[in-house]
Amino acid sequence: MTRGRRPDNDLARPATRTRLRACVGSIVLLAAMAAPGWAGANGHDLPPEIVLQAFAKPEEGRLDLLVRVPLVLLTSFALPKRGPGYLDLAHIDDQLLQAAASTGRQIELQGDGVPLVPSVRRARISALSDRSFASYATALDHLQGPPLPVDTDLFWNQGFFDTELEYPVPAARDHFSILVNVAPELGNRVKLRVEFLPADGPSVTYLVTGGSGWIALDPRWYEAAWLFVRAGLIDAVAFDRFVFLLCLVAPFRQFRSLLAVVLGLTGLQALTSTAIAQGHLVDSPLLEPLSSASLGAAIVLLAIGNLAAPGLRRRWLISAWVGAVGGFGLGHLLADALQFAGAHAALSIVTFNAGVALAEVASLALALAAVRLLAACWLGPALAVVVGSAVVGHIGWHWMLDAGHELAHALEHAGLSSLRLIVPWLLPVALVGAAAYLLPKQFGGAPVRSLLQSLLSKGRSPSL
Repeated sequence: MTRGRRPDNDLARPATRTRLRACVGSIVLLAAMAAPGWAGANGHDLPPEIVLQAFAKPEEGRLDLLVRVPLVLLTSFALPKRGPGYLDLAHIDDQLLQAAASTGRQIELQGDGVPLVPSVRRARISALSDRSFASYATALDHLQGPPLPVDTDLFWNQGFFDTELEYPVPAARDHFSILVNVAPELGNRVKLRVEFLPADGPSVTYLVTGGSGWIALDPRWYEAAWLFVRAGLIDAVAFDRFVFLLCLVAPFRQFRSLLAVVLGLTGLQALTSTAIAQGHLVDSPLLEPLSSASLGAAIVLLAIGNLAAPGLRRRWLISAWVGAVGGFGLGHLLADALQFAGAHAALSIVTFNAGVALAEVASLALALAAVRLLAACWLGPALAVVVGSAVVGHIGWHWMLDAGHELAHALEHAGLSSLRLIVPWLLPVALVGAAAYLLPKQFGGAPVRSLLQSLLSKGRSPSL
């Protein structure tokens, strides 16, 4: 039985509906893109970094928060305008109160873990040339002084919105935390520089990135420890490090011996990262490309060794080098985070490196499990080593070439003087590598016999 043909009008109807939906969708998309505030909402016309300023000062029974926001972030409030785009300062008060209330919702404060509810004290517009937020005293005087004259010609995106928020605080709550969630669609492009002025101690300034979570303005020791352990765990987890560990463990199966190698790596990594964070090692444009190029070269060397004659003792030197130069990159992350340590800088450094070590050990266990699973379920031990090493070696080769070009470019501009400043911090690498050759030959156990070795021992050449 043959299937009858549908009439031509029935065949054309689905195509017509499809074209109609496409036209309607295009009109809606174009209308949305043309709507006011589209560029501001998506950040296409905004600078790459937008910094807000704030002062937080506890007083008797309250906490005062003074905030300065660039006007480019207030596009969604439809501030009234006149003429070619000047703000209509005579009819802007209602929108300023809305913006102040929104600021209190997007910059949250807690006292001993209890949310604080703000009330708006003052809100006003300031000219782009105003420098009153250089200190808490001048900012407060500015907010308490007269506003701009209503006939001031100020473009809608060239100035600041300033507000004073007051938070009632019970006497027992004197430990404050802050959460920044301003314009979350812009991600970490929005930052808040907040100066905390405690009643019984020196002021401290933080640069808080949007989405950083709750930040203690005067952290206790356990808050600092947890913050930096978590930061170390997150910062140490990266795809390139995992690829390196895959290539490192591929021919070996004894976890304890591999763990010793990784702990040696993390020890040297902690040394150089701490030196960077404490300013003992001068910052140089060579550090980042040197770290990336070294990691790529190490993966290539390990992959070649896996196919030829793998030995765990020789991997101590390669791992030590990767750990030392890898600390250069982590050191910058640690230096940026130390502003949140408060009075617990030493504890924060220790816990950060502990978090990095935990992440490395967990990655080692995962890499070893992945290699064992690949060998047991699909390829077998010898072929798993060959295939795995070939894949990660290819990846490492491209990383090495890309980073090598960046390193050569950095050397042209920095010169050898910067390199001489780095070399002393790499001397422990030679010591660790030399000490590894004092280990017993059977250290780490016999590696998995590669497919190439198996074929050659039988007097055959591997077929291509």
